[in-house]
Amino acid sequence: MQKLIQDVLAAEAKAISSISDQNPFEQCTELFLRAKANGGKLVISGVGKAGEVGKKIAVTFCSVGLPSVFLHPLEAQHGDLGLLHQNDVLMLISNSGQTREVLELETLAKRLIPSLKIVAITGKQNSTLANKSDFVLWTGDPVEACPLGLTPTTSTTAMTVIGDVLAVLVVQMSGYGANDYALRHHSGYLGSKAKSSALSSIKKPEELLLAYETLHRENVDFQVNNWLLDELPYLASLPIDSLTEIGCGNGRFALKAAMHFKQVTAIDWAISPVISEAIKPENLQYLVVDVLSAPISKSDAIVSADFFEHLEKKDVTPLIEKIAKAAPLQFHKIACYPDSRGLRLTLQSSQAWLEQFQTVDPTFVMKKIEYRRNRQDQPVVTITRG
Repeated sequence: MQKLIQDVLAAEAKAISSISDQNPFEQCTELFLRAKANGGKLVISGVGKAGEVGKKIAVTFCSVGLPSVFLHPLEAQHGDLGLLHQNDVLMLISNSGQTREVLELETLAKRLIPSLKIVAITGKQNSTLANKSDFVLWTGDPVEACPLGLTPTTSTTAMTVIGDVLAVLVVQMSGYGANDYALRHHSGYLGSKAKSSALSSIKKPEELLLAYETLHRENVDFQVNNWLLDELPYLASLPIDSLTEIGCGNGRFALKAAMHFKQVTAIDWAISPVISEAIKPENLQYLVVDVLSAPISKSDAIVSADFFEHLEKKDVTPLIEKIAKAAPLQFHKIACYPDSRGLRLTLQSSQAWLEQFQTVDPTFVMKKIEYRRNRQDQPVVTITRG
């Protein structure tokens, strides 16, 4: 039995070493990244064990920033073919290159989108699938480790490794970094490791700005949510004509606030994916500047949400001093817990935040403490003045 175990391990190792480095790995990676740049994605399909490998490859690509999905060939024939769009790439996996369902999918996909590019992972270089594909990634057609020569073993190992090679090339050729990974992989050990690595790798303000610009551009939650929207009825009840929002994020609050106040100024150092000249009302001034160094014009009120905790601690008090002089009314919501992206640079208790504001002006008060998602470990403090 020990010899059988050793033989299986040897066969698997030989299968990996037999994968040709002359496969069009770089050309395929360039094709994938070009599809992403054009708003497309990678669609992966296969049947049986090859299909399970395809699912693994798809989720690996997603974690390294390449939008990828798995499409079951049978479900594709019952409507799911609509998943395919013009700028997508289709990757088909079949060891034999003769799998009926996979070949049928290729035919249907090309009928739907004649210009669709197809990449094959297969063990047979002259198979029907290989001949119908734009690029062929050959596994080397290894002998299966199974004593029967039937159970997919070394063949699926080779397929998986080819997917890993492509994923690594995506990271290298796209300039993908730890922060990009952290934005997509928030939880668990890998998420914590990625966030730690991302923060430790950020040495300069421009690198931090790039991290926020990526977040603004790619994070759907960020583009939709804004903590201050729920506070608008309260703020609208105050004697406010002019209002300034620092760290305006996606700008959704500023756009709504412009319907209630005579003048609104929204400030952030990363460009909003929501605000545009086409929809910006005349009474909304939108400034893409660093609020730490830029002057802040006087107004009736200055507000913020999910902002102060993203500053380095040394910058917090000087900014409080600046905004305290710029407006009598102050309203600031601050998270007192780590975020999933690892980009909160100052983490302290609600009381510590209040004390920091009160070192500038003792009339600052703690208005309330809330808990995000009803979780006691995610407190958000609201600090106000006036």
